[in-house]
This record gives sequence, structure tokens and C-alpha cells, in this order.
Amino acid sequence: MLKVARPVWQLHEFDKPLITATYFGFTPITAPKITEVDIEASSHCAENPHYDAAEKAALIRTYIDQNFADLPHPLALAYRRPARKLRTPGYSLHYIGAPSGIAEAALIRTALSILSEEGYKNLRVDLNCVGDKESLGTYERELTNFVKKCGSNLSAPLKESLKENVFNLFKHEEEEMIQIRSTAPSALSFLSAASRLHFKEVLEFVEALGVEFTLAPELVGEKNHSSHTVFGIRAVGLDRELSLETPDLLAVGYRYSRLGKRLGLRKEVPMAAVSIFCSDKPAEERKIYKELPRPKFYLVQLGREAKIKTLSLIELLRENRIPVHHFLGKDKLTAQLTSAEQLRVSYLIIIGQKEALENTATIRNISTRAQDTIPMSMLPQYLKHISL
Repeated sequence: MLKVARPVWQLHEFDKPLITATYFGFTPITAPKITEVDIEASSHCAENPHYDAAEKAALIRTYIDQNFADLPHPLALAYRRPARKLRTPGYSLHYIGAPSGIAEAALIRTALSILSEEGYKNLRVDLNCVGDKESLGTYERELTNFVKKCGSNLSAPLKESLKENVFNLFKHEEEEMIQIRSTAPSALSFLSAASRLHFKEVLEFVEALGVEFTLAPELVGEKNHSSHTVFGIRAVGLDRELSLETPDLLAVGYRYSRLGKRLGLRKEVPMAAVSIFCSDKPAEERKIYKELPRPKFYLVQLGREAKIKTLSLIELLRENRIPVHHFLGKDKLTAQLTSAEQLRVSYLIIIGQKEALENTATIRNISTRAQDTIPMSMLPQYLKHISL
């Protein structure tokens, strides 16, 4: 975890969802306050409670004002998002500085864990990809041509809405709109080569998580600031534990890197986030923690296969209340070992290509260099019996 004393943004009290997020490397911070500067910087984006550009602009401004660029990257941040106009309360998770699919995968896995801890069952991930700016522009032109050909019989208000923003095709729930979008072209058909590779990587990560997912072409985000993978998390069916029909959409995530330059970043920094819309419990019903979990182990991952396995392993350890240090976004062994040395941990948990293929983990005593290799499924039990 980050060890920086900046009272402006560092939290001293944590509720359960924020504690859950720390297992995946997220640092809890004070929610950025949305200012007129943020609203102006995102004024070119359509207002939408699921795709909140002003909130993303506020986080970028905080990133600049608090010199977050000086901290080790990728940088993972989490906070409670207060309610405001057209927006339900909940939580926001941001993954900054990771161009690869690990960003989306970490956001999805963490959001699923938070929602599960909040009592939601039968969770499903919906995925789509609108690609980079070039891909999105091509798709918008094709969609506009499609609407001109197939939308001639729409009512005047709906025609005006599509003229204003063709992506409103996926926003309206009128029967005539639903029928037209059922035959609309998919954004996946217009991805650039780079965007296609990125989405393939995201799918590999999500498949490895072992969760139900489906492709959802209606998830197109907000064209002026969201890009690449757009995902939503839904609860399928009745949630017996909560005794109510769960909300249609429990979480939405996407990349928003294009907003950075409007707030003063010199270059485009990879930024991705997920907004979680779980019910906001009254303060008196939320258990508050004064300290974060203190990891005693450092998880090192080496290679692509190992990185794909790592998120599921962290979830297994979280379920057993075993926090571990890790630097998921880093591929180089040197950076991970340097981080482990600075944190003065006694044991490393090593997942290399061999371990990933065999579903094992190697636990190494840093002082004695002695090590054991055991099945991943037995790792929680093994770690609990280590004397530190």
C-alpha cells in the first residue's frame, strides 16, 4: 500500500467495500470534489449517470494537484462516490498507468468482489469494445449511415435524438428503437488492429476469472471520453439475500484517457475506472475500520500466464482474509523484488509460467532461501500455518 502522508486525500477510516478493494492493490482516498473546472472540462460530454465525465475530470485534476504522477505506477485508487444530481452513490475504482488489459481485469475482479461482499448474487459481466478514437470514429460514421437507412419511420422526437447523438440508439427503450438496434452494426466490426488485440487480451483475463460473461453490443459508452473496453456488471434474477430485484446495472467501467489533456496533462496517460452503484447504507449501518489489512507476504508474478492466474489467486486469498502485497501492473522481476525488499516481507509467493500451467505456487523464505511448491487451492491453508 502507499505510504504517503497527504491529509488532503489520504483516508483514515474505511468501510467494507474499501477494505475489499485494498486486497487488489487499491489505495482508499478521499472522493475528489467536482468543481466548475471539472464540469467545464467535461462539458463536451453528454450527461449520463453511468458515464460520469465530470467525476473522471475531478480525479484527473486531483491526480495533477496532488502530484500522483510521482507515485509508483500503475496506480490504483478507490473512494466512496457521494450522491449528486443524476448520480447514485456507490464506489469508484481507478487504474492509472496500465495500457494492458490487466487494468480492466483488475477493475472487474475487484468490483465483483465488492458486490459479492455486499450480498449480490448471480453476477454477470457484459462486455463490448468501441476501440480507440480512430475505431470509434469509423463506427460512428457506419452507425449514422445505418440509422439514415433504417430509421425513416421513427417518430420525430426519436429522429431528433439520433441526429443529436447517434449513440442514443442504445439509450432509448421504446419498442421501435429496440427493433432498429437489434440489427445495428457492432462496434467490434470496426476495431483497429491494435484495439482488436487489446480486447482479445481483456477477454483472456476475464475468461481466466471464471465468471459468467457475455458480449453486449449495446454498451457503447459516451463517445467523447470513453474508449476501448466498456463493461457492465448485472445481477441475473432475484437476489434472495437482499429480498429485492437488484438494479438493472450494478457497475459500469471503461477507459477515459482522452480527458487528460483537457485538464493539463502533457501526454495521454492510460486511465480506466469502474463506478459501482451498490446501495448506500446509512452511516450507522456501515462498519468502519480504523486500519487497513497488513500484508505479510509479497506475490510475485512472472510472465503472461502467471499474470492471468494472479487475479483469481488474490481473490482466493481475499476470501480467506489473507492480504498480500503485489504490483500487478509491473512485468519486470526487478521492480517487484525491489518493492518486496522495501516492504521488508519475510516470504515471497512466486507464480511463474511453470506454476501457472501446473496451478501451483512457490513460497520462498527470503532469509533462508528455502522454498516449497504447493497447489494453489491449498495456499490459504499453507500460509495460515506459517509463523512470522
